[in-house]
Amino acid sequence: MVAQRMCTGDCRDAGPLQARSQEEAEWLIRHQYPSQAELERLRSESLDVLQQKASVGDSTAAAVLGKRIALEKNFMDGQVMLRNQVLSGNFYALYAISESYRESKVPNAVDGAAYLRLAYIMGDHKAATEIAKMGLSSAELAAADRRASLLYKGFAGDQVPDPRPQG
Repeated sequence: MVAQRMCTGDCRDAGPLQARSQEEAEWLIRHQYPSQAELERLRSESLDVLQQKASVGDSTAAAVLGKRIALEKNFMDGQVMLRNQVLSGNFYALYAISESYRESKVPNAVDGAAYLRLAYIMGDHKAATEIAKMGLSSAELAAADRRASLLYKGFAGDQVPDPRPQG
């Protein structure tokens, strides 16, 4: 499992699913981040297959399912599923929530950035890079930060931030 998350080649720009050290790969596993290959495989599955995998405890399948339900069926039902994943320690679900806001029929970049900021607050320093890639204005970034501070209490639960190892 660790090997699947290790960056190969030039790792300076390793994405949020890639680790530059074994310690970082273990952090990804602990916080239920999928490998890139696992995520791509699950994204191609039907809703029924995702539901079946999620029902037996596959947290990545549950995050992919929550995002798909949010985008394809009922936005709020998908968000509830994703929030439950975050409360169970699945920090990757914050990325899925962010994507669902940015990819919805009525995109909301500020809320999308707020959930990435929450991932950052919980310890994922690579979420800041993902926010920067969004190209938001200063006002939008300030609004996203305010929103993230409001979301923290409802999403962090009794979890404490666990900083991602710097590779």
